[in-house]
Amino acid sequence: MSDGYPTSGKVNAVAINPLNSKVIYTAGGRGTGLETYSSAGVLRSTDGGSSWHSLTDGLTDSSGDVVSVVNSLWIDKANPAVLLAASEYDGIFRTADGGSNWTNVFSGAQATQFALFGNVLYATDDAGILASKDDGKTWSVELAGTKKEHPTAFGAFAGSSGKAFYAGMSDGFFYALRGGKWTRVSRLPFRKTRTAGSNRMVHQITVDPFAPATVYVSTNDGSWDQNLFGSTDGGRSWTAILAGSYYNYGLGTQAIAFSQVHKHRLYVGEDGSFFYTVGDGSPNPPITFAANLKIIDLRDIWTMANESDDACWVASDQGLDYTPTCSSGTYGDTVVSAPASIGLARRFTVSPDGKTILTSLQDFGSHYTTNGGSNWSLQPLYEDGFNELRPGDPSVCYAYDEAAGLSISTNGCASFAGNNSSISPSRIMTTPIAFDPKNPHVMYFTSGPNPGPGFSGPKGIFKSTDGGNTISQLPWPFAWPGAVVVDHKNGSHIIVCDIKGGDSSLSVTTDGGSTWTKATGVPPTRFWYAMTIAPANGKIVLASSVDAKHNVFVLRSTDGGKTFTKIAVVTNAPLIVGRVGLERHDLLRMRGSRIRESESGKGGQAFVYSPERELKYNQNVTKGTPDVVITTLRGAYLSADNGKTWQRLDKGLVSHSFWGIRWLKGYLYLASDGQGIVRSTTAVQKLTR
Repeated sequence: MSDGYPTSGKVNAVAINPLNSKVIYTAGGRGTGLETYSSAGVLRSTDGGSSWHSLTDGLTDSSGDVVSVVNSLWIDKANPAVLLAASEYDGIFRTADGGSNWTNVFSGAQATQFALFGNVLYATDDAGILASKDDGKTWSVELAGTKKEHPTAFGAFAGSSGKAFYAGMSDGFFYALRGGKWTRVSRLPFRKTRTAGSNRMVHQITVDPFAPATVYVSTNDGSWDQNLFGSTDGGRSWTAILAGSYYNYGLGTQAIAFSQVHKHRLYVGEDGSFFYTVGDGSPNPPITFAANLKIIDLRDIWTMANESDDACWVASDQGLDYTPTCSSGTYGDTVVSAPASIGLARRFTVSPDGKTILTSLQDFGSHYTTNGGSNWSLQPLYEDGFNELRPGDPSVCYAYDEAAGLSISTNGCASFAGNNSSISPSRIMTTPIAFDPKNPHVMYFTSGPNPGPGFSGPKGIFKSTDGGNTISQLPWPFAWPGAVVVDHKNGSHIIVCDIKGGDSSLSVTTDGGSTWTKATGVPPTRFWYAMTIAPANGKIVLASSVDAKHNVFVLRSTDGGKTFTKIAVVTNAPLIVGRVGLERHDLLRMRGSRIRESESGKGGQAFVYSPERELKYNQNVTKGTPDVVITTLRGAYLSADNGKTWQRLDKGLVSHSFWGIRWLKGYLYLASDGQGIVRSTTAVQKLTR
């Protein structure tokens, strides 16, 4: 989905061949903050970013899956054929031939960063601070980590002004390497907020090359993303920087780096702005806007001297950017990764002829194509929304998101207009839109966004009888519904998932909502269930959610949704905490106008994404047993026996995190966190009518 906008998707890491600057490596992963999740793997360009190719040979876990969540890269400047990758789940990988072949050199869980100090290469890992003296071939644990305290970030410098090497921990402790030993120096201040995910974890560290005792740290205790602290005594004491002022500029410190040219200049990247300030430890330094970038949600910054200014490589949720004049305050940047097809697609819809596709993307407006994906166009709609086409009339498109509510297009998704209703969904809902099978002008909507500043909307089930032009709330007995499904053959048979007091439940009606029965056998969970009704037999209903141990499980009903039985555990996957974005990434802002929305910052609920995303039968199979697919954070799975057994589908893909599902003529389409929308190369299930 490359249409002239930086739609490549999140990038965490960059490594550039010092002998050939056209050879560039990037990776998309998780990071250590309240970050967007990416599953894009490692990519290489040999032509300066004009084209990109995935590197997968040997970059696989013990099951043979491509290791696709990579947090950091390191390249040996003396021998650029050597490259190391720090992965989210599988430790550290190494290649000695520029990425053609990889070897797992330290197995384990999360690895996040690398740093070279002297002749020793270091890495942060759940196992502790790792050290290698043979160019990353073998590793030893220099400071053991624990579940409570393990390293997450490094800051290192060695030059004529001195040298310093620091490490930050998951519990906020700050260490320095002194006399060959790691010494605990201090603990970062902690200003606990109500944001889910707020903790003491150190996110990034940067050291002033002109005064190595000056060190700045971002931590995860911000009300949205990270707060910023500065020290001028090597981390012994700390000062909160710009406390309470962030929301004049963006959403918290997400990326920091000191200038290599301008003394004591600190670059700060947020979600919404890029500026620099004086890094001298003062709590409220003056702010100057830095280079005006096409990207908007910055994740990391790497500076290098470029005559009278710094050149900056900037990783973001919109891709990898490069600007030769980091302090300029003007445009002049290049989104180097723009041609890479690593978009983070969410919910989407496909027309019956396969030509029109409308999809929401993370951190972008919706995109659509009318020629089956050859060309894409941007719609100024909010991120992470839900999209549908009207059954029987695909010229009518629906976009439903938490910022704009319901928007409707009657010209094949070319332009949208809001319907002026107050309803809006939460992005963590599963199926907030449903159509009546006999009259698609009859529609049902669940409303009620996740609590937090910037979003509003009534909670409940709403109905339209004129295709979404007018909407009214139904008097149905639900506190906060987040999923609604209607039987393919019987519009009076409806199932709703509700959350009340933090627990989910399922309820069913067979008379169009006049009476409701609460389903039994449904374990309460913190997330809305995903649900699907078998198109050939409405008595069979599947539902899925996540238990306290993060197991994605499936329930089945054979009486239309009145009683359920647990029949399978599909996979185990971690929860993902992400911040709420307040700004609308519409067309104007993607063109570069700067966001300076002021928010109070008094806490706020971050999103806790369920690792279970969607559950959908092949609706075109109306005789026999249709296939059903479930998407999760850790794979997509198919069942041919109504949910009893599940087969992994994504073995041949780079990305292993998926969202939306669509069936068309037996072909399967999936939305992924790192490969945009993918389609099966052959029909998954032949149609039987």
